[in-house]
Amino acid sequence: MLNISQKMNRQAGFTLVEALIGLALSMIVVTSMVGLMSNSLGSASKIIQMTQLSDDLRNTMSMVTRDMRRANYNANAYQCYANSDCGIDGTTNQSGVVTIETDCLIYNLDRDQDGNGDTDGAGGFRRTGTPGFLEMWVGDQSATPTCAGTDSNWIALTDPDFVDITACTITNNPITGSIIEEGGGTLNQTTNRIAVVISGELLLDRSITRTIEDNIKVRNDYIW
Repeated sequence: MLNISQKMNRQAGFTLVEALIGLALSMIVVTSMVGLMSNSLGSASKIIQMTQLSDDLRNTMSMVTRDMRRANYNANAYQCYANSDCGIDGTTNQSGVVTIETDCLIYNLDRDQDGNGDTDGAGGFRRTGTPGFLEMWVGDQSATPTCAGTDSNWIALTDPDFVDITACTITNNPITGSIIEEGGGTLNQTTNRIAVVISGELLLDRSITRTIEDNIKVRNDYIW
């Protein structure tokens, strides 16, 4: 009986100190795991937000690029193909009016395809507001856009509740040349090459920023 009692005494459990040490080590491990998971979730959320900002700016730039290439469209321009005297009577001339400010561009457009873009309205893009956002001109020939205008023909392209367009820089680097026509006239031609740079940041986390740029060759050369 004495041997059995001694064996039972030797099978005693953890002491209080050992239990506290084990609990402390467990808490350290759990805290480290929670911190790691929190960082992982935060990184994933930031990546999603960065992707959303990039997509928003790319989609906006795609729309700007597509419309700017149509600037100064003239329905009669096709008559210049294989016709060296197309500019003599002026019917095929492009209006060529491209107004550029630091963050705004306005151009003429032959919307009704009658061969005259001077009185048919216009198109345009600009940055405005605080937080900043981009707008597009959607008016018709009855209205004329201005970079500082406040009419309802300007509609937002970006969401000012989601992204702040901190900068929009538009510059033009035109190339001009002259052609002597068979009929003796001189046909002047200007090719507009427009550079657009758009920068934006998320309103929820202004540390997330993006800048995109594009170089646009206007397809409808200015002919006069």
